[in-house]
Amino acid sequence: MVITLVGEKLAKPGVEFIYYGPAEPCKSCRLARVCTGNLEPGRRYKIIKVRNMEYPCLLHEGKVRVVEVVEPAIDVIIEPRYAVAGSKITLKFVECDDPEKVDLVRPEGLFEGDVVKILEIIGDIECNGRKYKIAKVIRENTQK
Repeated sequence: MVITLVGEKLAKPGVEFIYYGPAEPCKSCRLARVCTGNLEPGRRYKIIKVRNMEYPCLLHEGKVRVVEVVEPAIDVIIEPRYAVAGSKITLKFVECDDPEKVDLVRPEGLFEGDVVKILEIIGDIECNGRKYKIAKVIRENTQK
């Protein structure tokens, strides 16, 4: 679990977001270390709790709220030989040219080389004439 700040309108349990890095106004903000310093660019986060603290913000229409976030489980296509629920693998994205499957081939929030735990196998999928598995995974060493 990580403590961070999000815009007041986004501060609801269950909301997911991708952190792309600090915006220009954030670089000179006194709260930047808490707001952006705890997040990793390119990662997906899910708000699990909203605290009763708010602060002024130049970027988020006036206010940000203190929230607790985690990296959620993410669906990704993997090779069938690695598809064992409960196992840990080093993520290697499969080759797939189908633009409709890009969110499963290279899902935002995961990077090739991440060590992930396979939580469950969701189903089968085919791309470029090859059969793969869709797995729900969570990145290892992210939950403190």
